[in-house]
Amino acid sequence: MRVCQWLVFASLVACAPEHSVLGRAYGLQAPSGSDPSTPLPLLILAHGYAVNGVGQDVVFPLSRQIEAKQFLYALPNGTQDRLGKRFWNATDACCNFENLPVDDVAFFRALIDDVKAQRAVGKVFLIGHSNGAFMSLRLACEASDVIDGIVAVSGSTWDDFQRCPDGRKIPILLVHGTADDVIPFEGRPGLYPRAHETGRRFARRAGCDGGWTEGARLDLVGNADAETIDETIACTPRIELWSIEGAGHLPAFDQRWTSAAIDWLVEQTR
Repeated sequence: MRVCQWLVFASLVACAPEHSVLGRAYGLQAPSGSDPSTPLPLLILAHGYAVNGVGQDVVFPLSRQIEAKQFLYALPNGTQDRLGKRFWNATDACCNFENLPVDDVAFFRALIDDVKAQRAVGKVFLIGHSNGAFMSLRLACEASDVIDGIVAVSGSTWDDFQRCPDGRKIPILLVHGTADDVIPFEGRPGLYPRAHETGRRFARRAGCDGGWTEGARLDLVGNADAETIDETIACTPRIELWSIEGAGHLPAFDQRWTSAAIDWLVEQTR
């Protein structure tokens, strides 16, 4: 069986063989003609609440980078709740609203093992949006032994960061629109911290106590304006925040952003 997705913004159809782990299907794509015995990075896309992997790729067109960047690409799907909406059981704030008994940390671990049973895998990366960003940051806490780098878009972490156990430290890039009215850039007291505080918590977990330093602005969405503020905390591994001025919950990403996000992950793990 093949899972095919229409890429709305391109006149092509991308198809990936369907695989299954723990009773849940996921799509897996590889560069054309690639040798399964030659290690390639594995990039996993974690979708937002009420979406699925295929739909998330339409708005985060990472599949268009497979040939140029040469990586394996996995599209998993969260569990459906009683309303039929897919979710990841990430934190108490997002987004297992019905408290269903779902262990998504175990699911992502099993997915990575399943891909490695089929192909040679190098570094393992995760890009998540919204609920998928919350899930990505939870995996940075609880599965950093099998994940090498994370990009978390429009998400946050535990309000009680003591729920993030100590472990291997990995590079984390936070991306957030300053006008996000779904998961606000400034956070929600008692539910999850603001974007800057989320980064600081992971920096402190890595033993880094410095503040944010602003670098050159980036042009990643929209017109030719450099709309994205790039800030870092002096830390190894790298903790970085791209604040997209005026952007909402779903910034208008194109291949500039997808290319830059993948390059960031590769560069931080050389």
